[in-house]
Amino acid sequence: MWSEWMLAFPIVLLAAMIQTSTGFGFAIIAIPLFILLYPTHYAILLSVFLSLISSLTTLPRVVKDIDKLLLKRLLIGSLFGLPLGGLLYYTADVAWLKLIVGFAIILSALSIMIKIRFPLGDGKRIGFLSGFLTSSIGVPGPPIIFYLMSKNMDKNIFRGTSMAYYCVVYPASLAILLSIGRFHTDLLLDLLLIPAIFIGQAFGSVLHKRINQTAFRRLTFILLVATGINSVIQSF
Repeated sequence: MWSEWMLAFPIVLLAAMIQTSTGFGFAIIAIPLFILLYPTHYAILLSVFLSLISSLTTLPRVVKDIDKLLLKRLLIGSLFGLPLGGLLYYTADVAWLKLIVGFAIILSALSIMIKIRFPLGDGKRIGFLSGFLTSSIGVPGPPIIFYLMSKNMDKNIFRGTSMAYYCVVYPASLAILLSIGRFHTDLLLDLLLIPAIFIGQAFGSVLHKRINQTAFRRLTFILLVATGINSVIQSF
């Protein structure tokens, strides 16, 4: 177990750094690597738990940048998506879902690059999809990223709104996953990964200040494509 912890520590550090600098990306980094160390269902649960801590401890620094109206709409949608995702987590092998989601993410990223517009609504449908993905495969970010990028949102509002959303949706998802079970845990070792979050946040805060709007969009696009490709690979 300690050998797994030693490998997980730098993963958490990197994931927290990316999330703090961009407002998303913890699960994108953590879950694919956690799956190499832990059973799939536990890897998802651990990522949700650690990402929640990362989001909560970052929130005080970004609360002034939250788009409250958009946040409300995203959360309303997620209320319906979370239970359905939890049902899938409990009953199904998520490989097919990862395959479908992976291709959808890649196509979404390409549509942003070539500036194709879709009727995305006011945020409730995106919130539903994000909630569903949070409790099923532990990855809430891609729908939110796609939606916020399509609106050319300022990087600070992007980060503040997404972090506030995670602070609400992750506890709900965690409660669903814990009630379902399907995992084993070593609580002490899990808690000893938390310091890696704070180290990563320190680096991430510096990185966020040094990224301009253009570089931010490029980094977001790269992470979005990487998420899609990784999801496809994991489905096999």
